[in-house]
Order: sequence, then C-alpha cells, then structure tokens
Amino acid sequence: MRAHLVLPSLLLLGSLSATAACSSGSSGTASSTTAGARPGSSATVSPVRSVDPSKIKGLQLVNDNSESTSCAWATSYPDVPGASAMTAAMKKYVEGRLATFRSACQGDRRELNISHQFLVASGDVLGVRLSTQDGSGAGNGLSRRTYWYDGKAGGYRTALALVADGSRDAFVTTLKNQLKGREGTDTDTLNEAFADRSDLTSVLDDMAFTADGGLRVIFQAGAVGAVPAGSYLVTLSKETVAPWLSAFGRRAQQQTVQPSRSLDLGATSTPTAAAPTHMASGDDDTDCKRSAASP
Repeated sequence: MRAHLVLPSLLLLGSLSATAACSSGSSGTASSTTAGARPGSSATVSPVRSVDPSKIKGLQLVNDNSESTSCAWATSYPDVPGASAMTAAMKKYVEGRLATFRSACQGDRRELNISHQFLVASGDVLGVRLSTQDGSGAGNGLSRRTYWYDGKAGGYRTALALVADGSRDAFVTTLKNQLKGREGTDTDTLNEAFADRSDLTSVLDDMAFTADGGLRVIFQAGAVGAVPAGSYLVTLSKETVAPWLSAFGRRAQQQTVQPSRSLDLGATSTPTAAAPTHMASGDDDTDCKRSAASP
C-alpha cells in the first residue's frame, strides 16, 4: 500500500476512476450524505457532522489501486498518529477484502472501491467509516463498517463498544421493534439476526452519532432482512440512547455534538507534511490535493 501525507485542510478518498473524491469541511457543519435508501429502509437520514482533517496532525492516507481495466480496484484508509491498533484493524479488513475480490474476479471487469470518511476526530475520540463497493458482492455490493479509537484508554473499539454491556439487550430490543414491518423483514429473520449475542459485533458494525447526538445504525444488506431489500437504517434520538451508552459512547457522542478544536490520541510524535505534488482531476469538482510521502 502507498501512504500519502495529507495537507492539514484536505482529505483524499480513493476512487476507481482515478479521480480523487474528497470530503472536507468545518467541524461546525453537518452533512446528510449517505447511500440511497433501498425499499424497506428508512428514507429519512439524520445529518452527520463533517470533520475538518486539519485537526489531525500527521494524518497519512494509505492509498492503492490497480492499473488494469479488468478487475479494477482502489482502496484508501487513514493512518492517524496514536491510533496504530485501529489502523491495523482497517488494514487487515482492506487487505482481506482485496484478496477475496481478486480471487473471485477472473477478468470479467468487476470493480472494488474502498473509501473512508471521518465521523469524529476530536479530543481523545476518533471515528472512521470504511465504505466498500464490491462488484463481486451480493445485492448492490455496498457495505460499510465503522472503526473507533479511545485515546483515553489507548485502545481500538468496535461500533458495539458505544453501548454499555448491561444495556445491549434493551438496545437490541428497541432496534428490532424499529425494524419490524419493514419490507424484506419478518419476525423470524430478525430473531435469527440477533439470536447470537456473541455475534452482535458483526451485525452492529456501522454505528455513528448524528450532529444532534442521536445514534444512527445501518444494517448491511442481508444482515436483518432479504438481500434484495438492501440496507436498513435506524436512527435513535439522543434521549433514547443516552441511558444505554458506555463511558466511551458518551464521550464519542459529546465530541461529535460539540467537537473540540483538536485531536489528541497521545502520539509522541507526528510526521511533517510534505509539499503537494499532485492536483486531483476528473469529474469531482472539489479542490483536492495530496502530497507524496517517502515509501
């Protein structure tokens, strides 16, 4: 994988078309962008707060892509100083998905794209979502998962760690009630999806806070309903989720709603950003730059 240092105010995302799709903005703004709702999923999307990557000193983006027109792929994930365990988890996922894709793709022009989005980068909390578009996957091939880092404890956290252990039964019950009656779901599929409490981490692998402190949960296609129905979105209000959050979840919520001016995960040193050497071009109209770091 090739690593690139990022200019303080810019964020580079991977793209199959060799166009750098970028996302930047003030931490005080909100974005409502997410994948389009499929039949049976919630059509209302609560806004999530965008993150200004200038907060992330020494941020590097690990980008790689193929140059072949058949079995094309492009991957991107961030490497943030102080969050090495989280970076390792994302690297393992990206390399695993890429290996599976390359094994399944036999020159039939399928594509794989793994991009990233910062959910929060404030205080001692870091949250990242990886979005995977896999042409060899089931349904529309889109899946997501969120990664969290607790700087106070110095540890990588899964999305489920936002909810306290003792509150997970109540949390799951509420989610099931919200999903009942949606197209593509029934009592049997929901009960089966949540039957194994030891497997909740894989079912609840995409959770993030909205700008107003609510908790947005996205279920991947096939996780709780029929694959053709696509993904399902459930948004719980701040008041609803407040009693169920773990100590880390409360800090993640607070740093999302009222982000501080900087991110500090306890890194002892950070790399020095190099001068930009490349200007992205293509259909994306966002002004994106990146700088190359030494291999």
